[in-house]
Amino acid sequence: MTTADLSWILDDLVDFPSARHAVVLSADGLRMAASHDVTDELADHISATASGMQSLSRNAATFVGDDVTPWQQTMIQYRGGYLFLVAASDRSYLAASAQADVDIVTFSDRMAKVVERLGSALGVAPRQVEDERG
Repeated sequence: MTTADLSWILDDLVDFPSARHAVVLSADGLRMAASHDVTDELADHISATASGMQSLSRNAATFVGDDVTPWQQTMIQYRGGYLFLVAASDRSYLAASAQADVDIVTFSDRMAKVVERLGSALGVAPRQVEDERG
């Protein structure tokens, strides 16, 4: 479903100390692009997972006291590292992983810059359901 080859931008993101992988996905959980070290199977798996994560994160907005504040980022910490998920455009997201010793602030800033570079290439139109009659 990749509309343009965005992998070179993602490769640039993971060329950062302790970064591991990066995937761009649509809001409905479809892989759009991945860094060079991500297999199709892994990209599809994390895309589906990340789509659910952002949905859950959006639904937790009232817990922070403001249900009109749009979701921007989810970060999950594991013993071996981090998973970051950020809004990339109206209907797409950037997921990235890094080892435990990553500089979180600098890596998050780098992700934001990657989102800016991806720009309009990330715009995803809502999926159309085809009429069964043709």
